Amino acid sequence: MKKIPVRLKDRSYSILIGKGLLASIARYMKPLRLGKKVFLVTNRRIASLGFLKVVQSSLKAAGYEGVVHWLKHGNERDKSEDSLFRLWHHMALANLERSSTVLALGGGVVGDVAGFAASTYMRGISIVQVPTTLLAQVDAAIGGKTAIDLPQAKNLVGTFHQPRLVVMDVATLARMGLTPSGLRELKNSLAEIIKYGIIQDPSLFRLLEREVEAFLQSAAKKPLGPRELSFLETVVARSARVKALVVEKDERETKGKRMILNYGHTFGHALEAASDYRLPHGFGVALGMVCAARLARKRGIFSVRDEERQNRLIQKAGLPTRIETLRLSRNRVMSAMLLDKKRKGGKLRFVLPVAIGWVKWVTNVTPKEIREVLGGR
Repeated sequence: MKKIPVRLKDRSYSILIGKGLLASIARYMKPLRLGKKVFLVTNRRIASLGFLKVVQSSLKAAGYEGVVHWLKHGNERDKSEDSLFRLWHHMALANLERSSTVLALGGGVVGDVAGFAASTYMRGISIVQVPTTLLAQVDAAIGGKTAIDLPQAKNLVGTFHQPRLVVMDVATLARMGLTPSGLRELKNSLAEIIKYGIIQDPSLFRLLEREVEAFLQSAAKKPLGPRELSFLETVVARSARVKALVVEKDERETKGKRMILNYGHTFGHALEAASDYRLPHGFGVALGMVCAARLARKRGIFSVRDEERQNRLIQKAGLPTRIETLRLSRNRVMSAMLLDKKRKGGKLRFVLPVAIGWVKWVTNVTPKEIREVLGGR
């Protein structure tokens, strides 16, 4: 098991990464001295995979009282006002106390909405994040961001609420890729991992260049074996380490340092919103990175060679690189972009690559430049 600390003074916590950790989750929670009542937030799909039963057995054996809340949809629609209100009401009916703990078992959507509910119920109670998807393990579960979506834009309402513990069991990923939807989810997750390589870990980028194609070919044919799970454990740990270090330097994204985690996201979130969220998050991030690299190359700060390397790796990961195929209205994409939370003084801020492993953010991008990039030029 790998243990990565997130050092935030009185809000510090650990990220645990390994195989078979769900069965011992109560043991990892015990040192935190949490209350006996645990409010598990999950969905039917996660339960059908057997993960909920394993967690419940561990908690029960350790003397915890578990209450389950089922999210209705099992997708992005669970990050809604209605879903949040139902969560709050169930938390009240379950008689949660200030010492009670929310345990988010599932993907990034589960973690986001459960985290928001935990951050606001009784002005904030503890949450333990137990991400069961690759995307959540490398991104959403770390750093304390919580959110729900509004019709106007993704993640528009949210809080910062750090977890007490993050437990990442890569064995939950063993069956990823065996179906078209599973393979799509796997590719979706790889976009965030590629992002970490570009923003701060060129060794991770090179590892992906060498191994991601063979990994995907294997994932499409059979359940992931020891070799594939070891690969995932490595990339999850490297990604988590990058994010932990960045979060430590800029927990609430006020110093500009955490901004680098948004590489590809300013364009990506706008593309998702313009598609009415039919475009998966990872696909949006992949296209967002293509757009950001194009903008950086046009500005003369990113080489053609590195742009080609980035886009070639995105293609190897089975992700899109041609925004033109979406046939989205540029005006609608621009409108969504203007709601972006990273604006400052009315100006959009973009994270742009300088080299593989090095990015910076800029604020002087003009609407004309954005339109040209969105048009593929």
